[in-house]
Amino acid sequence: MTPDVPASPGAGKNDKSAQQHLYRLNPTPRQGYELVLTLQDAPGPFKKMGWSALYQAKGCNYVVNDFAGVRGEPEHTVELPFTERPDGSFAATVYLDAMLDEDYYGNGVCRWTLTSVGPWVMSTGSPEETLFDTDLSPEQLLAVQPVQLFYWKGYYPQSKVDGFKTWGNSTREQFAPEARDNLFSMTLTPKKVQP
Repeated sequence: MTPDVPASPGAGKNDKSAQQHLYRLNPTPRQGYELVLTLQDAPGPFKKMGWSALYQAKGCNYVVNDFAGVRGEPEHTVELPFTERPDGSFAATVYLDAMLDEDYYGNGVCRWTLTSVGPWVMSTGSPEETLFDTDLSPEQLLAVQPVQLFYWKGYYPQSKVDGFKTWGNSTREQFAPEARDNLFSMTLTPKKVQP
């Protein structure tokens, strides 16, 4: 990981579009977790995949609009590199301390926390296809237990609504009885990485 250093640290701090350039990645993160994604009974190939982690700095804010007094809280999405393993599963590493805690706005140190992490998959990546999303909370990550989510195969490769997005359900019983025999699952298994 390399830090994302702004070209001009003081420029545009109240411009919402410029916020992302202020936030820096921790050059030496140490609190890592490997996530392994396993797909079971997939309805077909998934040729497009992405992994990301969302971080927020709650209680730290910046002025979005001086006139209206609107304030915003920093958040930053980190795209995670991933690899395909010999058994057909996929793996990525997320860090709890990926973001650098700093005084970005002159009001005290902004303390970042991981809000969610997970991969998404699509048949080919075409905009009209269904995006099958997963999401682990920090609590689920720290529990280091597998989390399985179920998805209806009828949404593959696309639903009746272009660009449909689904997060799946944690049990088969959350689906209509007639859909329960037409499901696939994505399981995320976290494991602490030794620094």
